[in-house]
This record gives sequence, C-alpha cells and structure tokens, in this order.
Amino acid sequence: MGSKAAGFVLLLRVLFGALPLELVGRWKLLLMGMSAVTILYGNLCAIPQRNLKRLLGYSSIANAGYLLLGVAAMSAAGKVAILFYLGGYLFTVLAAFTVICVVLRAAEAEDLGALAGLNQRSPLLATTMTLAMVSLAGVPPLAGFFGKFLLFKAAIEQGPAYYWLIGVAMIGVVISLYYYFGIIRVIYWSPEPVDRSPLAVSMPLKFSLGTCVAGML
Repeated sequence: MGSKAAGFVLLLRVLFGALPLELVGRWKLLLMGMSAVTILYGNLCAIPQRNLKRLLGYSSIANAGYLLLGVAAMSAAGKVAILFYLGGYLFTVLAAFTVICVVLRAAEAEDLGALAGLNQRSPLLATTMTLAMVSLAGVPPLAGFFGKFLLFKAAIEQGPAYYWLIGVAMIGVVISLYYYFGIIRVIYWSPEPVDRSPLAVSMPLKFSLGTCVAGML
C-alpha cells in the first residue's frame, strides 16, 4: 500500500510539476487506455481466485486502475480525488489484511474457505471484513464509495471524451461486486464450517480494527 501511494504521489509530482503542460496533454489517451485495461484486468482476474491474498492482489490492480482515472483527468479535482481515495483505501486494506492474517494464522491455509463461519467464530472480525469488502466494492456510505465518486466526477467534468472510460470503470465496479460479496457470502452463509473454534482478538488488535473501521466510515 505504501509503495502504491508513493508511486502515485510521485506520478502526480512529475506530471503536474516537472513536465510542461503541452507534453503532459499528449499522454492523456495513453493514461486513459492504461486505466481502462488495468481496471478490467484486475477485476476479471480476481473472479476465479480462491486464494485470499491473490484475490486481494488482483483487486489492488483494479484499484490502481481507478486511481489512474484520476490521473488521466489531469485536473485539480483529479488530484484531490486520488488523495482521498488513497486515504480511504489505506484503512480498508489494513482492515482486510489484518483479518486475513488472524484467520489464516489459525487455519494454516490461504483458501477462501478459511473464512467460512467467521461470523460465529468472531463477530468483530466478520463485521470488519464485511465493511472492508463493502468499501472496496464502492457501496455507500463507506469511504470506497466517495473515493470512486470523486474520481468519476473528476473524469466526467473533462467532457464527453471521458465517457467511455467512465463506462469501463462502471463495468469494473459491477464485476467487483461479484467477488467482494462472494467473500461476504462465505463468511455468513457458507456450508457447515470445518473449524468452529472461537478466534481470540487482543485489545491492541481491537483498537487497530476499530481505527480502520472509523476510517472507512
């Protein structure tokens, strides 16, 4: 997450600080194409994944595509949207990977099935993971929704030339709903889980998860 944030901040500095505007304008179509391909590639590759870390890895690629949407807008609104999106994404990813690390450490496996029955084993972990997936999917009123809204708004303000890219991004959002809510379905409505033992959550971990939830909200 840190490397992604640093990369986009550096990209913004280069495009809007170091290079002449005439040169930057020539890259608009390239950035738009990169954004569209990245969004579709990340979301489509995430669909068949059963490995939790790999699934979120492809999700991360798709989210980089949404951030490129803000870069391609080449406006002050696009820069603000990128920074807002990165802030909300930070809390969301930290929450998701914290839950995954706790669950996978107990299950000693990385399969999606390790989350089966998590709502019974630890309501706190289940709720946190659910909120993280809903935020990543871009559902209101969580940070992920407002981040995507600002990115889309920044692109739409640039005129009809961006409408096709907004359409691709919307398709990406619809695709992501399938695998994000697939994780939620496993947590709450999977067949009888193999392991029903409670998962202990320490006070520092509860504080960390609470901070992430507050950031998502």
